[in-house]
Amino acid sequence: MCVRTKALLMYKAPVEGQAKTRLGKSIGGDKAVALYRWLGARQLSIVPENWSREVRYAPEEMKGLVRDWLGDDVSLTSQGEGDLGDRMYRAIDDALGGAGTEKAIVLGADCPSIDRALLLEAEAMLDKADVVIGSSVDGGYYLIGMKAPHEELFRGITWSADSVYQVTKNRIQQLGLSVACLEVREDIDNLDSLRSQRAFIDPSVWAEAGLE
Repeated sequence: MCVRTKALLMYKAPVEGQAKTRLGKSIGGDKAVALYRWLGARQLSIVPENWSREVRYAPEEMKGLVRDWLGDDVSLTSQGEGDLGDRMYRAIDDALGGAGTEKAIVLGADCPSIDRALLLEAEAMLDKADVVIGSSVDGGYYLIGMKAPHEELFRGITWSADSVYQVTKNRIQQLGLSVACLEVREDIDNLDSLRSQRAFIDPSVWAEAGLE
């Protein structure tokens, strides 16, 4: 069966000091990693059943740990070298170069308010738009999807800046591409954003993080 849409999930290995480091400074590295493990597994679980899915993980030598975390039925590929833009573009280019894949949608593990309905909305938007994007509260984006790889959207961007979304949207328009925008959502990056997203986190996970 031809799978038209592919989810590309950009994950870090769940290792203290590598995943959720900013949050770890507030709640402890071990608790931050435990939360990240839950977030990543949850994100995988809401990908629509008729999509294909691939986890792009880093660093490369942690494949065994990522496999133990996510299970044997998930396709794993190393993110490879370069900055975040290089790695996202490579994932999209690979996906859209494969037989049958018409839409590639990239997301991470940090936005717990993403649900299956939002992913299906993004997929539907790509029927008419060249690019779909969802901005995050911190000025970045939590999702980007497209039907053809556009390298210019990923080069020369300061990924830690609060202008990532706006710079990317400006480039989309400069390239003459049509864009559909999802509603603003919030990523979990620190203690404040964790608290604001509490409603989307399983109570047992919250309790295990010692945040009551």
